[in-house]
Amino acid sequence: MSELKQLNQLMLDSAEDAIKYVKHISDKDIKLDYAGLGELDLVLDELAKENAMTPLEDKVLFTVSTMFGAFIGELFKVEAGGEWFMDESDPKAPFIVLNYAGRAYPFASVCFEKIVNNSEISACRYFELALSNLEA
Repeated sequence: MSELKQLNQLMLDSAEDAIKYVKHISDKDIKLDYAGLGELDLVLDELAKENAMTPLEDKVLFTVSTMFGAFIGELFKVEAGGEWFMDESDPKAPFIVLNYAGRAYPFASVCFEKIVNNSEISACRYFELALSNLEA
């Protein structure tokens, strides 16, 4: 299996893990759709509050951000398309983005930023902005 296929499978699996995680912590069944994204955004709100009171471990932050970013990216792929890409421009801090039409969307980074630095960020709004870029 090529590296691209492996990365795409990893992110698809991670999106499924996000669905299971939301079910585990909130007992809500979500689907890979806009309503599911809204629920995921609410879970991110709760994680941001939790992190503000007691900082989450780095491994937890990385895992949750990756899972939730994968969910958002897979939803974007359903709506518009795209391919996952491992950006290794900084070998000490590689990160995954979704490439589409010459643009890179760092969905996991948006989730991390919301949890750690700015709880006002909306994953739903970022998703909407990413889709609106398609029309620009």
